[in-house]
Amino acid sequence: MLLARASQPGFMQEMDLAEEDMSIAVRGCRRSVAGSVAYWILVVCSAGIVFILDSWFHTFSTWLLLKQARLGEAECIHVSSGGKFVSLEVVSTVPFDGTLEDAFNPQYSEKYAEQCVDGPGELRMFTFRHYRFAYLPASAQFVPVSRWKDPEWTLGVATGVSGLSERLHKQRMSIFGQCMIDIREKTYLHLMWEEVLNPFYIFQLASIIIWSFEDYYYYACAIFLISAISIASTLISTKRTMRKIREMSAYTCDVRVLRAGRWSEVASSDLVPGDIFDLADAKFAALPCDAVLLEGDCVVNESMLTGESVPESKSPLEHSSRVLQDIDMAAHTLKPSMSRHILFAGTHIVRVRKANSIYGKQTANCSGATAMVLRTGFCTTKGTLVRSILFPRPTKFRFYRDAFRFIGVLAGIAVIGFTVNSINLHRIGVSDGAIAKKALDLITVVVPPALPACMSIGMAFAAQRLRKEGIFCISPSRINVASKVAVMCFDKTGTLTETGLDLLGVRIASQSTGQFADMQSTIGQVTRSIAVSEAGEMVDTACIPSLAVVNALATCHSLRLVNGAPVGDPLEVKMLEFTGWQIEENDGVNTQAVLDAGSCYADNSPLASPTPDMFPTVVRPPPILKLGQSTDSVFESSDLNTCGNSSQGCLEEIGIVKCFEFSPSLCRASVVAKRLHGSCVEVYVKGAPEVLRGLCNSATVPIDFDKVLDEYTQHGYRVIALAGKTLQQSWRDAATLDRANFECDLSFMGFLVFENRLKPATQPVLEELREAQIRLIMCTGDNPLTAVSVARECSLVAPGVQVFVSRLSSAGGILAKDYELNAHAPLAAVNWVHYAGVGVVLDPVSLKPRAVDSSDAAAVELTAELARSGRYCVAITGDVFGYLSQYTQSTDTWKHMLMRAAVYARMSPEQKAEMIEQMQELGYITGFCGDGANDCGALKSADVGLSLSEAEASVAAPFTSRIDNITCVTRLLKEGRCSIATSFGCFKYMALYSMIQFTTCCLLYVYNVNLTDGEYLYVDLFTILPVAICMDRARPFKRLVPKRPSASLTSKKVLASLLGNVALVIGFQIAMFFMTESQPWYQKQVPTDPNDPDSTPKEGDLNTAMFLFTSFQYLFAGAIFNIGPPYRQPAYRNYSYVAVVAVILIFDLWVLLAPVHGFSSLFGIVHTKVSWRFTILGMATANFALCYLGEWLLFPRLAIPLAKVFRLIKLACSGKLYKRYELAAGEAGHAEHSSLWARLGQRQNRKEYKLLLSGMVGGSSWY
Repeated sequence: MLLARASQPGFMQEMDLAEEDMSIAVRGCRRSVAGSVAYWILVVCSAGIVFILDSWFHTFSTWLLLKQARLGEAECIHVSSGGKFVSLEVVSTVPFDGTLEDAFNPQYSEKYAEQCVDGPGELRMFTFRHYRFAYLPASAQFVPVSRWKDPEWTLGVATGVSGLSERLHKQRMSIFGQCMIDIREKTYLHLMWEEVLNPFYIFQLASIIIWSFEDYYYYACAIFLISAISIASTLISTKRTMRKIREMSAYTCDVRVLRAGRWSEVASSDLVPGDIFDLADAKFAALPCDAVLLEGDCVVNESMLTGESVPESKSPLEHSSRVLQDIDMAAHTLKPSMSRHILFAGTHIVRVRKANSIYGKQTANCSGATAMVLRTGFCTTKGTLVRSILFPRPTKFRFYRDAFRFIGVLAGIAVIGFTVNSINLHRIGVSDGAIAKKALDLITVVVPPALPACMSIGMAFAAQRLRKEGIFCISPSRINVASKVAVMCFDKTGTLTETGLDLLGVRIASQSTGQFADMQSTIGQVTRSIAVSEAGEMVDTACIPSLAVVNALATCHSLRLVNGAPVGDPLEVKMLEFTGWQIEENDGVNTQAVLDAGSCYADNSPLASPTPDMFPTVVRPPPILKLGQSTDSVFESSDLNTCGNSSQGCLEEIGIVKCFEFSPSLCRASVVAKRLHGSCVEVYVKGAPEVLRGLCNSATVPIDFDKVLDEYTQHGYRVIALAGKTLQQSWRDAATLDRANFECDLSFMGFLVFENRLKPATQPVLEELREAQIRLIMCTGDNPLTAVSVARECSLVAPGVQVFVSRLSSAGGILAKDYELNAHAPLAAVNWVHYAGVGVVLDPVSLKPRAVDSSDAAAVELTAELARSGRYCVAITGDVFGYLSQYTQSTDTWKHMLMRAAVYARMSPEQKAEMIEQMQELGYITGFCGDGANDCGALKSADVGLSLSEAEASVAAPFTSRIDNITCVTRLLKEGRCSIATSFGCFKYMALYSMIQFTTCCLLYVYNVNLTDGEYLYVDLFTILPVAICMDRARPFKRLVPKRPSASLTSKKVLASLLGNVALVIGFQIAMFFMTESQPWYQKQVPTDPNDPDSTPKEGDLNTAMFLFTSFQYLFAGAIFNIGPPYRQPAYRNYSYVAVVAVILIFDLWVLLAPVHGFSSLFGIVHTKVSWRFTILGMATANFALCYLGEWLLFPRLAIPLAKVFRLIKLACSGKLYKRYELAAGEAGHAEHSSLWARLGQRQNRKEYKLLLSGMVGGSSWY
């Protein structure tokens, strides 16, 4: 969604791009001739440095090339976000022949009607990230085109029966452009230019130049070749990716469209909002635009957009519908009541059913299924998906921020080394030019150019492994975020349980007894009781005249036929299969047209009586093949023929007059039906038992309603209630009524009981997650007791944990009025009762258990146990969640409720998303796994949203999985932990490598010598690079551990490890330096020309000793930071890494102990004594042993003292040390330094949920 707010009217404007999760500021600019001249002079004088810096920071071009201009006169738009440059977009002028109302939303045209009466004449527009903006002169603002709505739509009127005129089509084409998601594919030259200007490659180029001046020609050529190959591979990969995205998004086809009263065939790119097109045209399988269905109905596959694997049925817009008035044109997540009429771009059409059409009647070959275009191009839902792939949301993750800070620290170390060595080299007489080259060379050593690439390789390998397992991601950076997930939320049906439910049977409510009859597990038992009363009315066990449970089962659904098989909600498919009835659909039938045609007949006229071909959908009972035999073995002849006269029979064809599909907000669905020989219209409603109970006459609700409902829900069964009523009016009159008229004053008929089976993988996965101390939450639209039962069965709620279910009392509205005076007043309206009916409840304010009856010993004992252990949780219903969210968010009870909640039941899609956002506000990194359209909001809100879908990409979530169970969750979390651990290990390895090489260079610079060309080449290309790449190929550990990996490079454990190893390797290098100098055979390297200090040769005893020793340091540094568990498999399981290390180790030992003349001359190694070579090996072994033991045993123990030292330094620098000391001493009761030291160990800025857990009895033990 796009929101705009004015700032500096006329010159600058601020906007919120909700879909991009960013705010932007747009500023009008014009090009300055004088500034352009000055800019290019600076570029030439600086040898291109100004141009390079400007390509990174865009400061010079902003200051010199552009000058501020009014938005209405601007040639280009400067787009920035958070004060940083984002892009520069050109303003284009489009001729427009229309009025202000034609070009802009009615809200704009009405607001500025007096200021702008005439049409704009032309439109000034710019495009940013495929968002189009048009300039509104009256407000001096750019407004988003995506919010445009036809003025007629605000009145609920679709395009007229003649379609758009050519003039309107031309106008809207000017506004929206072509109906295509067309991504401009950059040329190789353009991509190469952008890649070369990347800071990484600019740094590489500068390094190559410096190395060339230092006579490192072989090394410079090798790095240049590698960089060229890297650029080429990146270009090919980028080009291939862009081409794949373009092929996925760019779709055109021929469409029959109605314009000026005539049907014609045009390209889909020619469509504009408001166009009427033929949906039944077989020339396109996928929709090219977002459209609203006007006539006919269809079945579509929306898996790419919602992750819903079950085909969705779409129904035509009704005359009384408010979809066109209420729809937010910029929103891409619509309410279910709207989306059932909307066809989204990119969805595949499974089946279309025609109906009589009112569009283009004067022409032949009139289409039988029509739709009206709502949105085109990037304004569509598919456009949002493509845009999210092209411009993924920025990831607010500490690791990336700390990585760049650490690089800055390394650069600071390089400056220090630069200063110290410059002084030393100047002291021994080295020329200023040579000092400058050597100092710059130090910078290339300390800041390794390959660092960013090595850090991202591990993430790329993780994404590749996930892809092989059927898990796809549109934002690879989210893989690292998955490592920090602390709470995982799951939908129930289709995610934890099987999508298809088995119908256990029907419990019919008998009006004669006021109680439920016994379970009827076959349709034969249901139909056996049907009879005809003396008054000629049909009755069954329910004893409701003219209504029958079997008719309700056969008709109350929204199934469609595809290739002769019913398609739709799996629950409804099972319900229809249970009856054995069959659906028949009539093409070309439109109920409204039949009603109009039959309105001239009196109700008692024979011509007014319905026939099967007058209804779009008819359900038929199973045909009897011969006496005593039916198409279903569960039937008997007596079951099918107990109603006597066939003309008066109950099992006859039923026409569906009107169908209201299931609404998550209403928790029910309904149907209006007419038996062909029946005397009245029948209404059947199915839905949540507690909802239907409120819609039924209380006299029809059985006295054992709660008892029977609890009996099934507590055992995990899913219960659907049935109700109905008759209307004593013609079916034509009934069809004109709205939904509210049907879903009231109902008679309760019974329960449908479904068996909700767990998927085999559910329980093992949840147990693994719980063992890893990841909090588990179920968020479902099902009954709370059913949800609790399933949660206990699948171990989402740990064994022994008691569950309390929320119930909102009727006093809620009264108590809510007092919340401004007393914040706790609304809490009294919520009752927390034990799910099994035990006499223990929770206090509505403190959420602490208490016994209902103090004389109940068992309840008192349980209360005491729960108060001591804290092993209890709560199940929250949607009505309670909404009530408390509105009135009690300022109270501690709200937060404690969120911390205790394990089950959220009867939750709407909007409430699911709100629940995720509330958990994030507590500091949780959240994950959500779901499989349906109802989960879209939660999947997008979660930090890690995982949709179980057949599609490779879904607009609903950053991750999609083709695995149809939740094993994909643990795989993703393991890969996330492995990826972040690998990135940390690789970063520490590259940092340690740079410090090893930096120390070597600094020590050698004491005598104005350095490593040779061959030595640099071997270390960087044949040791560091293969080791780093193979380290990144580590696979995830087999199980999840409770401790999550750190996401901060400045954490105490990371710093202790890195600083400890740096200290050891530097200490051993310094020791090796002095040991070499102390040898009797040592010869100091001196200049070959006494008058030229720069003539000092690189080869010598010191160079040889340092190179041979550090060769082993580089190798074992990788082994130290490649420790596997608990997030990665052991290093020996990384076979490529083991092979590379083995080869390099053997080669290093060969060069050290049995040198060959060829290698010695290549590396510039001089001959030394054998005993000295074994000394070097011993020093390297000792260094490795100490570093390895330190990494395992010492450095983790030093982490907390190190953190205390850093905090102490921070306090001292901030001037707060004395106050902190006084505070600690005051609390401790004495002024000892240990008090302050102890308090320094307490972590500051802890996340809120951790603080809440620490204050809860039992902490996190309940989950």
